[in-house]
Amino acid sequence: MKNYIISILTMAVLASCGNKEDKEAAEKAKADSLAKVPTTNNRILGVARIEPEDGILNFTAGTSGKVLAVLIKENQIVQKGQSLITIENSLENAQLAQSESKIATQKAAIAVNQANLEAAKVSLKNARDTYERNLRLFEGNAQTKQAVDDSKATVDRLMKDVETAAANIEQSKSRISELQADINYFRTAVNQKKVNALVSGKVLKVAIKTGDYVTNTTQIAEFAPTGSLIAKTEVDELYAEKIQLGQKAFIISQTTGDTLANGSVSYAADYLKQKSLFKDQSTEQEDRRVRDVSIRLESGKMPLIGSRVDCVILLK
Repeated sequence: MKNYIISILTMAVLASCGNKEDKEAAEKAKADSLAKVPTTNNRILGVARIEPEDGILNFTAGTSGKVLAVLIKENQIVQKGQSLITIENSLENAQLAQSESKIATQKAAIAVNQANLEAAKVSLKNARDTYERNLRLFEGNAQTKQAVDDSKATVDRLMKDVETAAANIEQSKSRISELQADINYFRTAVNQKKVNALVSGKVLKVAIKTGDYVTNTTQIAEFAPTGSLIAKTEVDELYAEKIQLGQKAFIISQTTGDTLANGSVSYAADYLKQKSLFKDQSTEQEDRRVRDVSIRLESGKMPLIGSRVDCVILLK
């Protein structure tokens, strides 16, 4: 019995030693991690959120119709101008084809009017020759006054025919311009059914699926433009004036305490505002005002977009 009790005490002592060693190792690892950040009292600590420098974009459809195909997926890199979704456009294509066919018909009508004009000009020339001949004969008493009057009336009528044919051509040409405007309109409507990326970057979230019906304002995806990441933070008004562009900063993981990346202050607002980041903090003071500050990350292990991290801004 005595030996049994001694064995239990021995095991307890060994376990205690093991826990102590593990605790010391953990504290040493944390200390080593924190040692990467220069130790100085001239610094500001804050909480930040990781975002693209140009912000997260919400792409909307910009048109309406049934989605025939979704051409993107989450985490995909897309280039500017790349198609994102395909929307049904059979009606718009039919309207475009109809307008284009009217152009051909109108051009044929112009050709007919042009031929009528040329024929009227020929008839007018012959009628003038006849009138002038009858007039000379009448002056030589070789033709009647009635014949002269009839030939003059024919000339006047054919002149009206020429004017009418010319007016018809101008009207037909004007109609061509109207039809061309219709074609441009329907071609624009067809192009609007093509939803393309406005800038290059990465798709963060796809908000629609094939078969959905979208409108102009329907969100189709969240998008991170190509470019640097920033840590967006807010500095309390007590320290706001100490922030300057170019100050060095470090980004620290809230879960491990490791230094993830470093960078520099790239933006500091020129005014103070109410807090907007992390308004669910239990330590939030509504009567305090803050200054928006952005830190452009330059190197290191880039955190995930949307991550909540700690940041250290060095004042010297």
